[in-house]
Amino acid sequence: MKLAPVLALSTLIFLSTNVLLAQQTSDEQSPEFTLNQLETAINNVFEMLDADENRSITIDEIDLLREESDESLNRDELISRSRRLGLIGHYFGTDEEIDRFEVGDTNGDGSMTQEEFDNLPANIRTHRLKLGMQALDTNKNGNVEADEFAAHLGDFDEWDSDGDGTLSRKEIAEISEFHRIQVELYRPMFERRSVIEVEYFFAEQERRAAAAEKDKTPSRRLPPIFASGSAANIDELREASKNTFELLDANNSGSITLDEIDIANELIDGEEKLPPEKLSELRRRSEVISYTFLNVTEKIDNFEVADTNHNGTLSETEFDLLSTTVRTHILQLNLDEFDQDNNGSIQLSEFSSHLDNIEEFDSDGDGAISPEEMRDVEDFRTNMDVHVYQSEAFGKAEEVQSQVQ
Repeated sequence: MKLAPVLALSTLIFLSTNVLLAQQTSDEQSPEFTLNQLETAINNVFEMLDADENRSITIDEIDLLREESDESLNRDELISRSRRLGLIGHYFGTDEEIDRFEVGDTNGDGSMTQEEFDNLPANIRTHRLKLGMQALDTNKNGNVEADEFAAHLGDFDEWDSDGDGTLSRKEIAEISEFHRIQVELYRPMFERRSVIEVEYFFAEQERRAAAAEKDKTPSRRLPPIFASGSAANIDELREASKNTFELLDANNSGSITLDEIDIANELIDGEEKLPPEKLSELRRRSEVISYTFLNVTEKIDNFEVADTNHNGTLSETEFDLLSTTVRTHILQLNLDEFDQDNNGSIQLSEFSSHLDNIEEFDSDGDGAISPEEMRDVEDFRTNMDVHVYQSEAFGKAEEVQSQVQ
């Protein structure tokens, strides 16, 4: 049981809760906070992060995600951990740019082993936390003491612009590091967020379990467009598949090659260089390539794929090209799936071969595939073709209706 789905929603839930709080207090007298109240609030936060209670926060106390598993934690323990992770993110998170290869190459030998590659996400997270600690660690002893953690409160007199010894909501809103003060002052709201996150996490797990049980039926792949109840005409579906093939066959050679579908760099360059109509076509090609050639059912070993010289380590160049190399590898795998005659390219007959026997699903013989008939179709490509066909038909219908009006 991992908390990643929970943490991914942290910012959204926090902002939503903050908006609600603002709405609740908008018509009330603005609260004011003294320096003593701020010191008490931040000390409570510090104590929560100082797990061993030695008045010093170490990297081990904030690098919580290095733990193997959360399976033994109950709801209360998960809420406590979620609360700490949220605080850690606010105080020790950093957007500072880092050299990912340098961080991953832990032994500094100029290459990355399989083990170093597997540990890369954890090492990057730890490195970022250390950067966050360094920003607070003014005495440079490697830890963050209570006075360093609360050092920003030394600017209280500057924040208190009217000199009345308290901070109003208006004065707080003008503080440059408002996000830290916000956590300290509105901690009850922050703690409610942790409860919401964990409850959402458990509810989502239950929902997914129920969905997984339901998805054992043949209807699991039914395209959403079928919600309208419309059917896909078989002849038009074949024509749509042909049109898609022609879109991907950029040089009109009658076959699709790897160069014609490996267009990520072409798309990036086109954003600045191509006229709108050409850029629109390129984006359309990219969209079709994405759902046709970038779906994988087998697990890809990114390290093995990126190790292009097969020496068992990644050089900095291989690491920098990893995403491009893996993308090209996946495109090649899918191209090979279509390429029945193994000539290195895809002809129309190969591209649309999954539609050869589609009449078998037309149980009532009306020349169209209805939503009910579609439930028996397991093939992903057929489902995607129908989805695209229906989407385009829906768009054309909307266009005609707009012109009529």
